[in-house]
Amino acid sequence: MKKTLTSLAIMGALASTASAQNIVMPNNYGPTDSGCLVKGLDPNGDGFLALRTGPGSKYGQIGSLHNGDAAFIYGGQGRWLFVENGAVNGKKARFRGWIYDAWCEFYP
Repeated sequence: MKKTLTSLAIMGALASTASAQNIVMPNNYGPTDSGCLVKGLDPNGDGFLALRTGPGSKYGQIGSLHNGDAAFIYGGQGRWLFVENGAVNGKKARFRGWIYDAWCEFYP
């Protein structure tokens, strides 16, 4: 229940703050045929994959994804992926930002 409420709060925050944030856009921005299914996060660790304003941990966190969440890939830089929209907690969600690819299972 706590994860559900946190995810819903994040989704609402993402919808309102993502447009207000200065998100770095990738040079190769555009739809791809790939997506990321978040997997392998340690539930005993921090348990989330940070959604950031730019391609690196120095950029601000604007949200988070959890195991089982999915995102569409719209570009990248090194091991960082620019993602938009997908599913959070099994529900369609709108978001935009950067994630690190280590916890992605890629799908076409």
